[in-house]
Amino acid sequence: MKKLIIGLFFLPFNVGQSQNLEVKDLKNIINKNIPEWTASFENFDWNDFIKVDSIADFENGLGENFKNLKKFQTVYDPIISYSESKNNFIDIYSYQLNLEKKNGEYYSNNDVGQAVYLCRINDKFWERIAYNEYSKNFDDILWVNENKFLLVGYKKNENDKNSPIIYIGNQKNKSFEIVINTNLKCFEKGNFYKSKKLEKIKIKN
Repeated sequence: MKKLIIGLFFLPFNVGQSQNLEVKDLKNIINKNIPEWTASFENFDWNDFIKVDSIADFENGLGENFKNLKKFQTVYDPIISYSESKNNFIDIYSYQLNLEKKNGEYYSNNDVGQAVYLCRINDKFWERIAYNEYSKNFDDILWVNENKFLLVGYKKNENDKNSPIIYIGNQKNKSFEIVINTNLKCFEKGNFYKSKKLEKIKIKN
């Protein structure tokens, strides 16, 4: 069964809107707020992480109908991740879970793949910014400030093991910086990481 994981709440960190995040900054943020994620990997060592030279641009042109936002929030609000201002949110589960809410209970029609959506409510902007297939999945979300956020998860390595990966999202630049783990012996254990946000809903099927 495909494992499901849910994003976290905003976590304040003293980083400027345009300041670059280095591996040492990611270590401080993640170890402080979701140490369970690092503990879910064998041989996890921050010294094995590097930031790759290339960046990944946000997808564009795959917008959602903003008129449907309120209806969307009535179903998914417990498991989407808002920035401190509540103006921005990231959604990594609506595409994957495809939830229905009936009489206060949740039912899922799981889909293949994972879409990542960014919404800026005040700007009436709501678009898909990334899409993952089988080889990659994001486990959790951490807002750094109103501009930047972290997507943490795994990507299949050359040994077909789940290796930790971190994407640093930048709304202003509409791009991700990518941080990878270079140790092939660092991979996800059998007890997969599950975000605490998943506890906010109970899926019947």
